Amino acid sequence: MRYRATAQVNLDTIKRNYNYIKSLTKGRVMAVVKADAYGHGAERVAKELSQLGCTDFAVACLSEAEHLRECGVKGNILILAPTDESMVSIITKGDFIQATDSFEYSKTLAEHGKIKVHIKVDTGMSRIGIYCHSLDDVSNAADEIEKISKLENISIDGIFTHFADSDSNDRSFTEKQFSVFKALLEELARRNINAGTKHCCNSAATLNYPEMHLDMVRAGIILYGLAPSEYCENENIIPAMKFSARVCAVHKLNKGDCVSYGCTYTAERDTKVAVISIGYADGFSRVYSGKELIKINGKKFATVGKICMDMCMVDLGADFPCKVGDEAIIFENAEEIQLLADAMGTINYEILCSLKHRVLLEYI
Repeated sequence: MRYRATAQVNLDTIKRNYNYIKSLTKGRVMAVVKADAYGHGAERVAKELSQLGCTDFAVACLSEAEHLRECGVKGNILILAPTDESMVSIITKGDFIQATDSFEYSKTLAEHGKIKVHIKVDTGMSRIGIYCHSLDDVSNAADEIEKISKLENISIDGIFTHFADSDSNDRSFTEKQFSVFKALLEELARRNINAGTKHCCNSAATLNYPEMHLDMVRAGIILYGLAPSEYCENENIIPAMKFSARVCAVHKLNKGDCVSYGCTYTAERDTKVAVISIGYADGFSRVYSGKELIKINGKKFATVGKICMDMCMVDLGADFPCKVGDEAIIFENAEEIQLLADAMGTINYEILCSLKHRVLLEYI
């Protein structure tokens, strides 16, 4: 029995989610496995999906792409963020696809050999990409892409944009972004520029905007079973992870005794305390101190005192049955993940991505 925090990942559930997403679209599904597959383990997730026929993967950076190749993952691996010029040669060796956001960056890439790229277009996210926020910008954006297409070592394998608001109940901004992107694609076609695979749908748009799927969709959070927001709820998307720890000690607490750093909690009665083998170094934030988020033997308990780096404590009351080795569940469903997100003032994405490296990944 292990006493540290454990993230139990159900690979069959991830595969089921993938197959459901596949059923929604006529195009390909790109599995977004950045941030260690949102905490689920990129190596195992990518290998399992490869066996289902998935040929397209997205990562955030070169090191994540290298890791997949070193683990034997084949297929297309798109690096979404810019790669530093000093490491561009690794892109060619790994046969990766690099997202490019300008002619200047594409020219830099071309100096290092033949490279496949996906052109990133900024239609409203205002992050990275060739600027194209309105129909008035289409001609200039097309000019820049045309220049990229003429670079000797650059092969345009795809073109994409990213929706900023597809997880809300207001469709207007997403529809505007899509109309601008479509106009750009039409202008490129008019100029006989082959833009390759066209994609714009993130997880939310994959669910909410089937008419925008184009050649491929990028499945991120929905692959792991969570909705991007309350406006994207779907009963066919099932969470694939349970996050838990163990009770590593149970002891008496006398009335007046203090608990943890700073003595912020003082027992108001004689009671029992369970010490749980999880702390903020595992991804269980100090923000959760005092909140009712840990489930032991079917009952939710609040932590008492400040959450420590490696452990935290809960007040069991005088009579609740609990022993060393009992499971302490942090989350096992979407609702419990959302409770953590609400307590931290964030989104469910961050909860999954907060799990630290020492958390044991256990696959079932």
